[in-house]
Amino acid sequence: MLVVAIPVKSDTNTSDSSGGISGLNDASQEALSDYDVYMEQRIEKLLAEVEGVGKVNVMVTMGQTDDKTVEGVVIVAEGGGNGSVASNITSALEALLGIPAHKIKVLKMS
Repeated sequence: MLVVAIPVKSDTNTSDSSGGISGLNDASQEALSDYDVYMEQRIEKLLAEVEGVGKVNVMVTMGQTDDKTVEGVVIVAEGGGNGSVASNITSALEALLGIPAHKIKVLKMS
């Protein structure tokens, strides 16, 4: 009889029943939440200064680890429907956060 062992990767980044992230203690979860709010506010303030952007709302999603890497960004801006403005926003976030363009979405505010 031959037994083959296949390694199975455990998923430690799933949400637990309390709505938190497994593998992170409460202090780490709070620090992660505080950091993403801080990043959103800084990006909103910066983009509000850019010509053509207008009012802006930002949502940043962070990685599930203590290194606090940015996983994605959604920007809702009054000028988001203008291709040039959207391109400028995307380029700025690529440079600022070091993330690729496919992780950045710019939308027009209604």
